[in-house]
Amino acid sequence: MEERAQGAIEYLLIIGAAILVVAVVIVALTGVLQSGKNSAVGSKQDYNEELEDLNKLREKFQTSE
Repeated sequence: MEERAQGAIEYLLIIGAAILVVAVVIVALTGVLQSGKNSAVGSKQDYNEELEDLNKLREKFQTSE
């Protein structure tokens, strides 16, 4: 009977460890996806700012001619 109890406890520990690993992977992937999403938004804003600066320079250049 003691061997059955030991086997059951080992089984529960393995299931607990698997759940823990899955939870860590989900948290890690969620963090990676969120950081990627934020950097994509930031790069889009940077692109728009650069485009505005180029348009201002073009207008300034055209009015000086």
